[in-house]
Amino acid sequence: MTTESAARPPRRTQAERTQEMQRRLVHGAIELLKKKRYVGLRTAEVAELAGVSKGAQTHHFPSKDMLVLQALEEVYRRTQVHALERIAAARAKPKQTLALLVADSKAFFLGADFLLSLDLIMIDPESPLGQGVKDLARRYRLPVEQAWLDLLAEAGYPRRTAEEVVRLTYAMARGFGIRQLIADPDPADERLFTTWQKMAQGMLDAAKPKADSRPAARKRGAT
Repeated sequence: MTTESAARPPRRTQAERTQEMQRRLVHGAIELLKKKRYVGLRTAEVAELAGVSKGAQTHHFPSKDMLVLQALEEVYRRTQVHALERIAAARAKPKQTLALLVADSKAFFLGADFLLSLDLIMIDPESPLGQGVKDLARRYRLPVEQAWLDLLAEAGYPRRTAEEVVRLTYAMARGFGIRQLIADPDPADERLFTTWQKMAQGMLDAAKPKADSRPAARKRGAT
């Protein structure tokens, strides 16, 4: 074997080349969807941005909606990974659980990812595209909510209260996210999140069963 052949990187397999091309197309679609939304997206422009031919793009994603749903799935996959990282951090530092829950809700609902998914589902909620968006949301977002609920339950809080806190936190962030469609972000929003975090902690503390701290002798005498 010559030095030149030894230094040459191994040839990629067809499967690896296909995966790389699909990755470039999906990432290009995500970038353009965030800039131009669904209506302004042109698959030819995605192919150009990804550096592939229009024919290759059509081969891998025969329809615009197929490409769009694949792009949205990648967006949801990333956000789920980040959410699970925050949950792991909260498990390691329980006192930061609520702060991390609020941070997780803000990261998704106040960012471009949520607006992208909202735009897609508003095209026609009952269309195959709309149904696909809802399916992805259920597959990737509901498990995140459940993981936060399970974490609070593991910490000893009643599941009903834990569920109320998680769902209200997400509902608040979702509402602020939708508000961005009609108004600029309000500096007061951060204060409201802080207020809600204190209220949520109060709800959890009030609902958590109190340990009976009476001395053992007094307990026996009371029976």
